[in-house]
Order: sequence, then structure tokens, then C-alpha cells
Amino acid sequence: MLRPMGTILVILTLAVIWTQVTTKSVGGDDLAKLIERVTNLEKKQQRQDKEIKSVRAWNRKLEARIQHLQDILRSLRLTPNTNPEEEKDSTMVSPINDDNVNTLQNDKAGTCPLTCRGLPGRDGRDGKPGRDGRDAIWRRRGNNGTQGPPGPVGPPGPAVTDDRIKQLIKDLDSKLTTGGRGSVYTRWGRTTCSSSSQLLYEGYAAGSYYSHKGTGSNYLCLPKQPQWGSYQNGLQSGTYIYGAEYEMGQYSNDPFLKTNAGGENFKDHDAPCAVCYTQGRSSHVMIPAWKTCPAGWTREYHGYLVSNHYSYQKSEFICLDEAPEVVAGGEANKNGALFYTVEVDCGYALPCPEYKEGREVTCVVCSK
Repeated sequence: MLRPMGTILVILTLAVIWTQVTTKSVGGDDLAKLIERVTNLEKKQQRQDKEIKSVRAWNRKLEARIQHLQDILRSLRLTPNTNPEEEKDSTMVSPINDDNVNTLQNDKAGTCPLTCRGLPGRDGRDGKPGRDGRDAIWRRRGNNGTQGPPGPVGPPGPAVTDDRIKQLIKDLDSKLTTGGRGSVYTRWGRTTCSSSSQLLYEGYAAGSYYSHKGTGSNYLCLPKQPQWGSYQNGLQSGTYIYGAEYEMGQYSNDPFLKTNAGGENFKDHDAPCAVCYTQGRSSHVMIPAWKTCPAGWTREYHGYLVSNHYSYQKSEFICLDEAPEVVAGGEANKNGALFYTVEVDCGYALPCPEYKEGREVTCVVCSK
């Protein structure tokens, strides 16, 4: 069924068609097109009528929903305070009593389950400051609880055997050696220490003049930067100390490596030295004629035994590193303290053939 507006539109369209038919001849194709156009207009009008009906039905449902929500909001509205004494503090009170959340304070207010909630309303006006709350209840701390019963007896410990005692001694020795104990040694011919030691200082090898009869017989490692006390400039003809030079290759063989000396012969070069500290290893020893350490010991370095020439004044034997370094700018034949390689001379109480005639004597410095 067409609405009045649709009917009027159809009538007007038919009138136009009739006018065209009566005034001039209309072909069959033109008439069919006009009829199709009228039909399409009628269908379009029907669709619009359906859409209008659908919109109006949705509006009615929405109005019913809004009315339902308004009823809920009215049931939850705030009620005036009937107590004139508290009117100064608050003009509105909640319909829900603080003492019993399930009881309404005013019978005139509507009832609604606590789970019933409406749409959020607009922000209300700021309320007046509330009254001070009640003081907190102080509770005294309770007494300590009673001690619990003794626990069960543990399993028996390991038996005290010889192996157990040895292990305890080993553990104790390990704790002692990894503590503050250590030892100090001098690495002759080098300015660095082994990877397991700490460098205390580096310096210059020194000793007495090779031909002097007095003074000391031992070699010393003098620091690069001396610290002076009370002194007087000038020699007072007492005793002296001199730098040490390499003399290998002059009267004896030169078995040393040249990797740390630029690959050149280091005769008459001044010799450096380094003083090293071994943490946790309280003992050290220089073993002549060996280049490895006993089991359980750490090798700090190894090399060859050197000393002063046999025809000069006596000096100590020291272990010179197998790859010595040289002091930069110290190449000059000024003598002083001298380092000669030590060789074996059989026939004078030294057992042979274990020791071979004329061979250079090795050495090693070990720590533990």
C-alpha cells in the first residue's frame, strides 16, 4: 500500500504520460520505459516507508529504555537530611545506612538491589569537609611465643680416617696459602714478572766493581727512581755500587735468546731487573742446573746461571732470564758489575759424566 505522497506522485506521473499520449503518438518502447520508471519510483517509495517504520520502532524502544533508566535513577536519588543539627555539616545524606548497607535510611526512597547501577551522572558539587574520624584503636604487641620442641638428631658425620685428616690439613693449608702470605723474588734481565706474580718495581741490575776487593759480593736490583735521604754530593772514597753489564760471548758461550733484545748481541749492554711478589705462595727457591720445577711448585721463570769472571773478585750466582732485555741507551763498555755465563768444569769434585765439561748451567726460580 502506497502512502498519500507516493499516490500523488504516481497520479502525476500517469497524467504526464496521458498528456504525451493524447498530444502525440508514443511508440511502444517509450511507453514501456515510462511504465518501468513509474514502477521503480513505487519500489523506491516502499523502501523509504520501511526505513521510516524501522526508525520509529527503534525510537520507541530507545524511549522505553531511557524511561526505565530514569526510573532506576529516581529510585537511587539522594534524600534531604531531616536532622536540623547536622544540616550545617551536610545538606544531603546517602539512602544507605553505614551500619547496615542493606537497610535504606528513608522509607520514601525507592528500593533497589545493591548490584543495580544506572548510567554515570554528571559530577556533583564539591561537598563540605567531613568531620574528624574516630581515633584508631591501639593494640599492645603480644608476647613472644614458646620455644618449639628440639629437632630430630642428624645423621652421623663422616668417620675420622687418615684420608679425612689429610684432606682437612690440605684444606687448611689451602686457606692459609690463599690468604695474606706470599714471597718476593728478583727476575734478573727482565722488566716484567710472570703472569702469576705482581710487579713491585723494575730497575737496574747493580753490584760492586768487578775488580774491587772490598764492598759487597751480591747483586742488587736498584729502582729506576731512587728516594734520597740525607746526602753529600761528591765521592768520599768509601764504597761504591755500579750498574751491571752483560759479558756473554767474550770468554764464554752465549746461549741466551735475543727475542727481547732486538735480535742483536747484547754484550756490554746494561742489564735491567724486576722485583716480583707471589700472592699465596710463601716460599720461593732458585734451583741451579734445572729448568723445570718440582711437582706442586710454580715456575716463575728460567734461564742460565751467571756471575762475575773467575779471575775477578767473588760475587754471588744469580739466575738470568733466558731471553734478557737491555736498558735503552746503555750500550757502552764501562765495566762495573759484570755478568758472565757459568760453565761446568769437571775434574774438581763435580761428578761427571752427569755434568758435562764446558756446558752452560741452567737455572729456574720456583714458588709455592
